[in-house]
Amino acid sequence: MTDGLRFPELCVPAVSRQPALILRPWRAADIPALAAEMRREYPTAGMWWRPDERPVRTALPGGAQRRAGPAGERDAARWLASQDRGWRDGDRLSFAVLEADGVGGSVLAGNVGLKNREETGRIGERETAEIGYWTAVAARGRGIAPAAVMAVTDWVFDAFAGASLRQIMLVHDVGNLASCRVAEKAGYPFRELSPANPPHWFTDGHIHMRLRGSCRAVPAVAAAPVQGSGSASRLLEVPDDSR
Repeated sequence: MTDGLRFPELCVPAVSRQPALILRPWRAADIPALAAEMRREYPTAGMWWRPDERPVRTALPGGAQRRAGPAGERDAARWLASQDRGWRDGDRLSFAVLEADGVGGSVLAGNVGLKNREETGRIGERETAEIGYWTAVAARGRGIAPAAVMAVTDWVFDAFAGASLRQIMLVHDVGNLASCRVAEKAGYPFRELSPANPPHWFTDGHIHMRLRGSCRAVPAVAAAPVQGSGSASRLLEVPDDSR
């Protein structure tokens, strides 16, 4: 990636119930808020990308295990370091989603992240990428998730306009109706069923797909690239599961 794309900051204006949002790579200053959110609700998937970055596991049917999100500030720091590596290597791009508080500050509202579906290579080098997200408990029900997913989707298609990237997938459990609504609102129509495939995933899922050149929804406003030593990072709660 070029320096101009390495540390982007996206601004999404307020619309109706949805507040104004700022999306940028994760920073070390976000660690306390991330750890606090994990204490409120612990995502069971999508937070860790590579096996060597996944210290926490939870039991699943049949004795299998699923790695979960950071358990405290030490884990959160490790996770953020993995997001830094993702931006540095160009293979995992993760945005902290921040809600502007109206007085010059912001609060953590979630995360949106991208990877290649094949999980190899830099973003833009493969035809298919996969997007995922998680949303803070207090931020739900106000349109934040679809607005954030739309903003990152539009940004990545613009940022890699001359690359091989042709489509982006969003995958969630069949029973996760909220993520189905997020996908549709974010411009990701349902494509097909993803059958259960133990031990990788134990339930059927929905695959939603956004194609390059499809209608844009509400565009984000890209601010100047963030400069300096602020940590960049990557990634997510894939609509509640990692497929």
